[in-house]
Amino acid sequence: MTEAPNIVLIEARFYEAISDQLAEGAIAAVEAAGGVVYRIAVPGILEIPAALQFAIEGRGNPDNDRTFDGGVVLGCAIKGETDHYVHVCSESLRGTQDVALAHAFPVGSGILTCPARSLAEDRASVSGCNFGGRAAEACLRLIEVRDAMGVIG
Repeated sequence: MTEAPNIVLIEARFYEAISDQLAEGAIAAVEAAGGVVYRIAVPGILEIPAALQFAIEGRGNPDNDRTFDGGVVLGCAIKGETDHYVHVCSESLRGTQDVALAHAFPVGSGILTCPARSLAEDRASVSGCNFGGRAAEACLRLIEVRDAMGVIG
């Protein structure tokens, strides 16, 4: 990366405290790399792929001054009593990957899928596993790989 990367950060706000921790870690990692973050909030993880698609497609709009080099997706699903959790997790992760691959767009995923809230809190915590920061680092690394391969996204 020769210039400061512009990163779209899409965060699901269903579990706000967990989302805040994920975002804090991601923003710190991007800013440490000299990057700029543009934040988009969506209700839950199921809405992440659509928001990612909108952010990518907006790059070609001459009235839109935002061009993103990559994206970080953040959110959380915690297992409940029904199988809704399984479907939401699967569709949000698969949808995000499908959009990223279709556009050769680097995306770091910090979508947590946990059987208990305590596990999600530990994984999101900046002083814990810092999955938000790790997702941002993955995005930044994918930008480097894409650029090294000469791929135009």
